[in-house]
This record gives sequence, C-alpha cells and structure tokens, in this order.
Amino acid sequence: MSHDTRMQAVRQKQECFDQFCGAWLSEYRQRGGSIYCGKGCSGCCRLVVNCTATEAIAIACVVTPEQQARLQAAIPVIAKCAQQAGSLKDWLKSYRDQAGPCPFLEQDGSCGVYQQRPLSCRSLLSTREPHWCTADFGALSHEQKQQFMEQLDRSVVAFPTHYAATPQELAQELELAHLREMEQDYGCSLLGNLPWLVWLTLEHRLDELLMSGGAAVRSYLAEHGLDSPYLTVSGD
Repeated sequence: MSHDTRMQAVRQKQECFDQFCGAWLSEYRQRGGSIYCGKGCSGCCRLVVNCTATEAIAIACVVTPEQQARLQAAIPVIAKCAQQAGSLKDWLKSYRDQAGPCPFLEQDGSCGVYQQRPLSCRSLLSTREPHWCTADFGALSHEQKQQFMEQLDRSVVAFPTHYAATPQELAQELELAHLREMEQDYGCSLLGNLPWLVWLTLEHRLDELLMSGGAAVRSYLAEHGLDSPYLTVSGD
C-alpha cells in the first residue's frame, strides 16, 4: 500500500472517531455531564503523547518551518529525559517537568496540527476543570487525592483519572487497527513519542525506512543512537 493510501486510511479513522465522539459528547451533556477541554487550556499538551508512526507521518506532511524549529529545539530535551528515566513513571514525570509544551502548540494555546492530531490527543477529554490536567498528584496530600477521587464519576471516567473512558477505549481500538495495518503493509509497526516520531520522519525519512521492515528500522535507530525504550518496533 502506498503512503498516500495509508494517509487516507489514517484520516478515515480520525473522521470515524470524531463522528463517534461528537455523538457521545452530545449524549453525555444531555445527561448533565461537562467536558472542560477548550482552546487555550492546553494542560494535556505538556504530557507524553504516544502515537503510531503513520499518524506522525501525516503530521510531518503539514509541519510549518516555525513548528519544525520548535521541534528541533525540543528533541535534545526529550532525548535527555528518555535517557535518564529509570522507569515509565520517571519518564512521564521528567517529560512533564522538563520537555515543555508540545512543539505544535501555538502561542494562543491552539493546536497547530489540530486536523492531523493523533487519536491519543483526540480521545483525552477532561471531566474536571483544566487545572487538574497539570496537577502533580505526587505532591498532593492523601486527603486531597481522596477528595479528588471521590468527586469522579466512575461510570464515565477511566478511574483513577478524570478523563472520559469511552473515547479512550475507541481510540485504542483504532490505534491497534493502525498498527495491524502497518504490519500488513510494511512487515512491522512502530509506536512511540509523537514529537520524536515526527522528527524521525522529517530528519531521517522514517516513512521510507519503514518500507524496509522492522529489522532495518531497529538497526538504523540503534546505529544512529535514535532508539529509545519508549519506541516500540514490532514485526520482522
């Protein structure tokens, strides 16, 4: 399958998700629920965002020179966070504390690649006020954590988070479909950090490298010091 056809498949899954999510949001609000996400809140834009390589390739196609410059500046910091993290928990915390906002976040708080944003971004819908998306729960007292969890609607959220569960579950299903299709097309699949994968596409032609299969991808990343415990290559 050509890259153009693969990008079309990415867009179709995103459109499918958006249609479902719109219907789910309407029904949730009719039941009295609230989603607090909006332009400018951008708390989740400081979190680790994973996506499939095909989603990253789609974003690389629309990156502006200004966004690419911000991406280039962010990569050494992201690499340092990954190298120093001794665990997934360390990686998530150091990324949030040190990596800064997503390089595709614009100064007005809007997403600069909104139409191409990955499923992991589309699915993160907050049922609590924006400040909870930037809260360091490790710094909260036991009482504060307990109060937060008691106020969550467990019928809706992916407990113990305040993010809606149903959109995330659908996004995960569609993401798995992306990965299966990549293995069919390229003989391998690749999942990892969004900025890192976009940078690999722009600077190292990840889209072309995938055509050579998983062994070639692993070898190239290792040879050039680009591999990371937070990139997952599956397949031959």
